[in-house]
Amino acid sequence: MNFVDYLFEHVPDPQKECILSRGGTLTYRDLISQVDGLAGYLAGILGTGKECLLLSENIPFFVIAYLAIIKSGNTALLVETQIADKQLVSLFHECHIGAVLVQKKYLAKIPDHVTAITEDILPVLTSVKKYESSAVNDDDVAVVIFTSGSTGAKKGVMLTHRNLRANTGSIVEYLGLTPDDRICATLPFFYCYGASLLHTHLRAGGSIVLSNNIFLGGALRDIKTFSCTGFAGVPSTYQILVTKTPFLREELPSLRYMQQAGGQLPNKYIRQIAEAFPEKQFFVMYGATEATARMSYLPPALVLTKLGSVGKGIPGVTLEVLNEKGDPVKPGEAGEIIARGDNIMKGYYGDPEETQSVIKDHRLFTGDIATVDEDGYIFIVGRAKNIIKSGGYRISPNEIEEFICSLDNVAGCVVLGLPDEIMGEAVVAVVQPGDIPEASLREEILTQCRQHLPSYKVPRSLYFVKEFPLNASNKVDRQVIAASLRSGLKEKGVHEK
Repeated sequence: MNFVDYLFEHVPDPQKECILSRGGTLTYRDLISQVDGLAGYLAGILGTGKECLLLSENIPFFVIAYLAIIKSGNTALLVETQIADKQLVSLFHECHIGAVLVQKKYLAKIPDHVTAITEDILPVLTSVKKYESSAVNDDDVAVVIFTSGSTGAKKGVMLTHRNLRANTGSIVEYLGLTPDDRICATLPFFYCYGASLLHTHLRAGGSIVLSNNIFLGGALRDIKTFSCTGFAGVPSTYQILVTKTPFLREELPSLRYMQQAGGQLPNKYIRQIAEAFPEKQFFVMYGATEATARMSYLPPALVLTKLGSVGKGIPGVTLEVLNEKGDPVKPGEAGEIIARGDNIMKGYYGDPEETQSVIKDHRLFTGDIATVDEDGYIFIVGRAKNIIKSGGYRISPNEIEEFICSLDNVAGCVVLGLPDEIMGEAVVAVVQPGDIPEASLREEILTQCRQHLPSYKVPRSLYFVKEFPLNASNKVDRQVIAASLRSGLKEKGVHEK
């Protein structure tokens, strides 16, 4: 079944508003008509089985183009709007791109010899009759999403129609989405988490508000203006809302739930949000692009009693935490999270060797290190690639970050291992301070670390930054921070105290 047919299988009312923004709205009838028109056009000029690059912000054009590419039996290649010119040129060399669909404001990024389709084509292609989706197999690739990657290197993750259907259905089920749900979408749709918001609310017959505000405070206005029932964010989203906006003092009466994924939100923020909004559901989730989007969730009722856990596998996904021998870990022991389900990617684009290194026996080896408690709930320790090797010790940054973030007047923290002639790697912490002089905060952090952490986990150096750099998915960009430190602490506003 074509994934787009699956999304529109149970449209509750063709006249219902579907895509909303301050610039206007689309009903389901509007959206389907424009998707059909563009899908028919693409099928006419390309046929099926071709690759179509899509470069756009979260505007109606992205939604229409994305769905039309998939419905026409072709593959959507999603790239971030901040993509460097050099990376974009590489994609044209490495991929077999048959068409480019691009928002006009980014047209200058596209090479002159490439024919580009912009939003100007939509008014003349609106279909007056239903376009029958091109036939596809379940394992045909519907979309390639390029991950930001924990090491900085981008990989194209190939997701099939089966992958998208499976993960979308699972998320709709555990979030309990209905046609009455309306999500305030601030995350970009070229990111798997953002795309999942679009997928799930279309499948549920709900609606999506395109909240494209420069400042996150604007999202609070959109939640109230459009009576949104849901909100989603990565850790930096909630940290910014808590520290820079009146978020915790808002009532937000229409909001039913919030969801968080894309990394670990420090426990103190989870607690603050849960206690500020006791009547609203707060879903802590865990996922990866290689797993389409989601792999686990923690039921909101347990968000405080299992504080710091990412829960258990979502419907249709089996998660295990295995040691180096392949055996399940016991409570307190650490191992790698292994996932199995119909949501696991087909592989990395053009890289069978790397695919085979992470997918074995139809299971995804995530590279995430975790432990479990007596009830089987999973607690992530860190990324295997981020483990710091210092003086013979293997140190997870997560524990140190969590402890430092728990201290008063600390808004955020990133812990890294930097090359050291004696220790191999030295533990360093980069801190975003609150309203307190940095000199006194430095002494407080180091004093508390020495009192409560083993000596080998106490940061050797402490630096401060006014704002953490964010990547295109709004996650803290650890690679930029590390590069800045290695280059002599002179760039990106990072300085030692």
